[in-house]
Amino acid sequence: MSRNRIDHLAAVGNASDPQTWSGIPYHFWRATQRAGWATEPWRLELGRWRLSRRWWNLGQVLRGRGAGGYQYSARFLEQAEDSIPAEQWRGRLLSFNQHFPRSASVGGRGGRLVRYLDATFASFCSPGGLADGLPRRVQLAACQLERENLAASEKVVTMARWAADSAVRDCGVPPSLVATILPGANLELPADFDFPLPAGRPGRDRPLVLGFVGKDWKRKGLPFLIEVRAALGRMGLPAIVRCAGNCPPGLKRHPGVEYVGFIDKAREPGRFVAFLAGCDLGCLFSEHEPLGISTLEFLRAGVPVAGFVTEGLADTLPPDAGFRFPVSATEEEVALTLRDAFTDESRVALLRANARRWSPRVTWERCIAEWSELLNTGKITRPVQPWLGS
Repeated sequence: MSRNRIDHLAAVGNASDPQTWSGIPYHFWRATQRAGWATEPWRLELGRWRLSRRWWNLGQVLRGRGAGGYQYSARFLEQAEDSIPAEQWRGRLLSFNQHFPRSASVGGRGGRLVRYLDATFASFCSPGGLADGLPRRVQLAACQLERENLAASEKVVTMARWAADSAVRDCGVPPSLVATILPGANLELPADFDFPLPAGRPGRDRPLVLGFVGKDWKRKGLPFLIEVRAALGRMGLPAIVRCAGNCPPGLKRHPGVEYVGFIDKAREPGRFVAFLAGCDLGCLFSEHEPLGISTLEFLRAGVPVAGFVTEGLADTLPPDAGFRFPVSATEEEVALTLRDAFTDESRVALLRANARRWSPRVTWERCIAEWSELLNTGKITRPVQPWLGS
């Protein structure tokens, strides 16, 4: 094992599959290959436990405990860990998950573990958090296992500052073991990509294009963005919301919404890049967001971004290449800011130029370089910090 390398990658799923966890493990792995690392992904096939999951949930319901939480259960974790060949536990393992594999299992098999997390599970258990639907007993047990796992990890690296704060505050991890490394955008630009600009002046020659990417359309703020579009129209700036991902039938038919459907980034990378580049502004108005990979994807394509300054999303909105709004901002306040910006041609040109400047800095190659420095020296000399514009 080389001191500054990752030997294996783990996720809840096949870490070499671009469909696993938004493609983050896959793109991390690809970047390690380009860096010359001999990193091997764990290929956990979740379909083999489909029946086990159903029986486990049925048993919980019959006991009056409520369904949900199988992936945090000892049954799942033991079965999943036992499916991994013995040789793949050796060396340093990076896991993108708070619970799998368990740190005790890694140590017991002679390995070392670092974790790379977008959030702590404890932060999901706060009121209104993403774990709200799980039974309380499952939340408490999963939080306890998380504390044990993080305490026994060699390093706990988070993708944003809010998760690092939570690891220390909610999980008891010593600050000396915690670091933050911004991930990369989950797309690879063509070698000849020249940052094409949408034709015409937004709001004058054509509508301003507000881009949206997301499966969880409600949490990620699509209804809010549609209201922003309507407010812009009332202010005299025509706009459309161009949406990729999931969108309910009612919003698909909404005036000013241009729904392009789901774009498979792995099978149609050119179409996805063209979608991003065809927008004037990438938008993510989510009130709960562990990170915000879509804002990094827009920046990678040279498109300015806008969103709420909350949780991990606060770290992916450069002030010189986008718009940072408090969660309390109204549709009218957001629209007014955007109208003032996009009716000023010099400001539009500067926003686009700055977004293009950020493009090479929001890559997985840069992320791996920071990981290498951290593992080699214990610190990162000049980490990329979009919220500071540096």
